[in-house]
Amino acid sequence: MHRFFVKEFHDNQVVFAPEQAHQITAVLRMEPGQPVVVLDNAGWEFDAVLADVGRKRVTAVIQHQRPVTTEPASQLILYQSLLKRDNFEWVLQKGTELGISRFVPLITDRTVARPPKKTDRWQRILTEAAEQSRRGRIPELAEPMALGQAVTNLPPHYVGLIPWEEEAAGSIGEFIGGKRGTAVALFIGPEGGFTAEEISLAQQHNIHPITLGQRILRAETAAVTAVALTLYELGEMKRDT
Repeated sequence: MHRFFVKEFHDNQVVFAPEQAHQITAVLRMEPGQPVVVLDNAGWEFDAVLADVGRKRVTAVIQHQRPVTTEPASQLILYQSLLKRDNFEWVLQKGTELGISRFVPLITDRTVARPPKKTDRWQRILTEAAEQSRRGRIPELAEPMALGQAVTNLPPHYVGLIPWEEEAAGSIGEFIGGKRGTAVALFIGPEGGFTAEEISLAQQHNIHPITLGQRILRAETAAVTAVALTLYELGEMKRDT
C-alpha cells in the first residue's frame, strides 16, 4: 500500500501536497475509494481512503490510526563528508532505509564537493526513502558544517565513532556494547579519507577511531557498512515479535 508523509490534517481528513497530488493522479493513477497510509512524521500512521482526486487537490478520509512500530529505538547521527552528488544522495537514501535519525553534511580538509544552494532535492530523497522503507519519521537534515564544529558540538551522551583506514584494532561493538537505545554518532570521511590531524582532533573530543576491516572501502560504501554494523550491534536489525 502506498505511504505518504502529510502535513495538512483537518479532523478526519488529510490534504496532500501539490507534488503528492500529481504523483497520485498522474503517476500512480489512483482513484477515489482506494486505500493509502498517511503519516504525520510524529510517530503515528493512519489508514485512509482517497476521497477527492483532482489534478491540483487530493484528499483522503482517515479510517484508523496507530503508533508506528518500525522506528529504531537507538538514535543514530551520520556525519557524512560531502561527496560527489550521486554518491552523497545514495548515502542519504540507503541511510534512511537502514534507520538513521539525522544526517549532518560534513566539510573536511579533503572535501572536494560543495553543498548545493538549495537542499530541496535532498529532502525529497529522504522523504521518499522513508515512505518506501516504512519508516515512521523522516530523518532530520542539518546544515553543512566543518568537522571542528561538529566534534565540538557533539552531544555528550552520544558515543562518537570515526572509521579510519589506519586504525587496526578498534571495533564498533567494543564501544557500544550491544545496548539497544544507545545514541551513536558516526563520522565518515570524503573520497580522500580523513587526515591524521583530523583523527587526532576527533580523539580530543572523545570520538573513537574504529576499523571496518582490512580492505579499503569507498566513502559511500564505508558509510552504509558502518551504519548497518552499528544498528546490528544495537540489536536494531531484528524484527520485533
